[in-house]
Amino acid sequence: MRDIAALAGVSAMTVSKALRNSPKIARRTRERILKIAGRLGYRPDPELTKLMNHLRSRTKPVFQGLICAITDRPSALGHPYLEAMVEGARRRAESRGYGFDLMRFEEDQDHWRQLRRVLWARGAQGVLLLPLQAPVALEGLLPWKDISAVAATSSILSPDLHRVTPNHYANTLQLCDRLEARGYRRIGLVIDAVQDMRVNHAFSAAVTWHSFQHQRAVVPPLIFSPPRPAGLAAWFRRERPDALIASDHLRSREYAAALGLTLGGPVAFVSTYTDPASGLAGIDELPGEIAATAVDRLAGMIQHAERGIPAHATATLLAGQWVEGPSCPALARRRAR
Repeated sequence: MRDIAALAGVSAMTVSKALRNSPKIARRTRERILKIAGRLGYRPDPELTKLMNHLRSRTKPVFQGLICAITDRPSALGHPYLEAMVEGARRRAESRGYGFDLMRFEEDQDHWRQLRRVLWARGAQGVLLLPLQAPVALEGLLPWKDISAVAATSSILSPDLHRVTPNHYANTLQLCDRLEARGYRRIGLVIDAVQDMRVNHAFSAAVTWHSFQHQRAVVPPLIFSPPRPAGLAAWFRRERPDALIASDHLRSREYAAALGLTLGGPVAFVSTYTDPASGLAGIDELPGEIAATAVDRLAGMIQHAERGIPAHATATLLAGQWVEGPSCPALARRRAR
């Protein structure tokens, strides 16, 4: 810029304003400066331009970049878990100075291309992948080499990205320990095969390990093909569990109704994910904290220009918290009544 200023016979500040097409510079002067700049092969550095615009601003910008969260779950199928994740991610992104946007896509190449165009047009600096409807490979969804991305889900089969997820194995062991401490000995798991597969069988592995280590009788898990657990009643009569673990509080209610049982009755019902507002016992996986931690990881990647599929993907596992509820009373208390 100093070289251009010397050839044009103006100050470096005048050159700077001319290159920004400032209306404060006369048209002829601006054209002359641009012609000299072109002859010298001057090219602006976009990152420095962005920094200088920020420094020149009289008011501090609200956001310094944009983080987009994406999922294929329709908004009509509202779920407390996903809603908590979105809110947690939004709060953490904005506290770090980033804008936040939620986008949904469908499993269709046209929608994938549209998603790429929108992300490019909005200048998204990072992508947060939220839970999906089913495990799926997403190599062709985005140009991964050009973006920073973190997954807050185990639903993505590929590419292998840095992840932040619940510690499903430890959470399920915590459920089993709570049930055992309350006097339950025949703990049975009813789990969707797809759900168990997407977490690398952490649910079934934890219940089976606990059964072998702490219980005299092992109750084989009922692992079913979605959407409904065929054979639930027959399994229940055969195995006679005194406690049943479901994947979420909605399933707990569903299974109790299907078996003609009352929540808080002779059989305990707990779930690996329980919304604290549901009133049922289980584990709160803290979805808001999971999403916030994922945003922290993503913000660090953006700041260090870490883009593309990592050579060695890492996994951050967050432990959940026990949620008390009437669906899991202590056996001693119940007998005392």
